[in-house]
Amino acid sequence: MALAVLGTCVVIALEVAHVDEVAIFSLAALTLVVLAWLLGGATEQVGEHVGGRIAGFLNATLGNLPELVVVVLLIHEAKQHPDLIEVAKASLIGSVLGNVMFVMGLAFLVGGLRHGVQKFRASFAGLNATMLILALSAIAVPDLLLVQDDEALTHLKELSIAIALVLFVVYLASTFFFLKDTDDAHAPTSPHEARWSMRFAVSVLAISAVGVGIVSEALVGAMEHTITQIGISPAFMGFILVPVVGNIAEHLVAVQLAWRNQMDFAVTIALGSSVQVALLIVPAAVFLSYVVGNPIDLTFETRQLLAIGLAALIVPLLVSDGESTWIEGLQLLALYTVIAIGFWY
Repeated sequence: MALAVLGTCVVIALEVAHVDEVAIFSLAALTLVVLAWLLGGATEQVGEHVGGRIAGFLNATLGNLPELVVVVLLIHEAKQHPDLIEVAKASLIGSVLGNVMFVMGLAFLVGGLRHGVQKFRASFAGLNATMLILALSAIAVPDLLLVQDDEALTHLKELSIAIALVLFVVYLASTFFFLKDTDDAHAPTSPHEARWSMRFAVSVLAISAVGVGIVSEALVGAMEHTITQIGISPAFMGFILVPVVGNIAEHLVAVQLAWRNQMDFAVTIALGSSVQVALLIVPAAVFLSYVVGNPIDLTFETRQLLAIGLAALIVPLLVSDGESTWIEGLQLLALYTVIAIGFWY
């Protein structure tokens, strides 16, 4: 916690001193990684006090908090810097892809190299995969309509709000199902005993959340200048860098769990986080864009739609047998790397 507090204070000091924007961006990104890790640890500890089922839900939900904060700040900042809208939208797709390809691929690879063939509950993973396909299909509807009818351009905002509402309702319904379902086949197991008291875990959670907000604001404020000075494309910044920084907690926790051969929980975090981005973060970004005075719609670049289409095809095939191997993880990482290279160029 001391490192997170120190990093936050230094970021604030650099902002006040108006030092180089690239330095602020770099330090803010590193500090956000520490805060995301701390947030993930506190969330896990709170979950351990209330049961494995809620632990998985809390880890996936609050683990995406940095991503949501950064996206909303990007949308707000885009009023002065329109290119940042591309970064915000790319980060939404990149977060989904990063979890199902990079995080799950790394978990499969690391766990498989140590333990060989690993098993997890196919029924639970299959339900998450189905919800992911439905959510990604809904997100692609505005672009599909634009291909057939140019008149749809005049109704994009209304269509996006309607889709966001539907996705949010599905999120609430799925949350209720997973928290209330009595079928143990759908419940992830809790990986270990709580190490922190409930009060301490909640306190760390609150402090981390405040730090995430402060540091994310500095990160977004320096992003436009960093893109210009370094020469990174807005699409690559949004698709790769922002999701990696914002979701580092899930990345590390899922891989650690796979290393310990706790694949139920690892797959729950990787798939569950992707589902929650599609069903919760995307609608929240649409709703909050009106709050910050810069409404967005759910249209994306063709390459981003192709990327989520690949995810929708691959995920059900990987989880249908309830088993994972290191070669499957390597294949996922290879595909993610190729997609990332495409966004770089």
